[in-house]
Amino acid sequence: MKGINDHWSWYFSALFYRYSYFRNAHQVDDDLFHFLGKRLQGARVADCGCGPGIVTEKFLARGATKVFAIDVNPIMLRQVKHRLSVYIESGQLETISSPFSPDLFLDLADHRTGIQPNIVLFKRSLYSQPDHSRKILEAAYNCLSPQGVLAIIHPERSLKRYAFGSEMKIRSYSVYHLFNRTISLLANSLGIGQYAVYDQAGLMALMRSAIPGKQVFSIPTSQSAYNVVAAIKQ
Repeated sequence: MKGINDHWSWYFSALFYRYSYFRNAHQVDDDLFHFLGKRLQGARVADCGCGPGIVTEKFLARGATKVFAIDVNPIMLRQVKHRLSVYIESGQLETISSPFSPDLFLDLADHRTGIQPNIVLFKRSLYSQPDHSRKILEAAYNCLSPQGVLAIIHPERSLKRYAFGSEMKIRSYSVYHLFNRTISLLANSLGIGQYAVYDQAGLMALMRSAIPGKQVFSIPTSQSAYNVVAAIKQ
């Protein structure tokens, strides 16, 4: 397990994350769910970087039979356990405290346990440097069941688009996104955190480099603050 200094910003973020989940963040979820379609029914999902479980709950509400809520931050996971305790009691939800590593996905791919996921999602969580992210994505793709989906929802690299959208208007999330980007870049420059961000083309290139020769889909979204890509395991 990495030390607290590697993830200090998430301890800070855990205090207000669910209150900063604006309409655009919900909309980009809906865009991904539209792409997933019938795959949501009966799905086994790994929600990587689950935070307080907002997307986790949406997966369960849309027909997932098992969700693994994975986060390195214990405060985030406590919020998941408190908010979604009924799903934990029913066995539909399991929390996993872990940083992202190939070993994590090897465990999820264990055919003997029957937990091999159909969907793996990284939403606002894959910020490590490209070399490490490629290894994580490769392992996540390999852990999927046949026809499973690996998806990434990631903040737009351009600060203008991230904070103000493609039409350059003040948004409900503008102040928060400006603050978030400033803190994250400062931590990265000081060497106390990692914050690699991509535009749509860069995100697709990262995915393709992790799973060479496989088709990568650009998922349409009306929310220009985020980019969405996915691959289906063949």
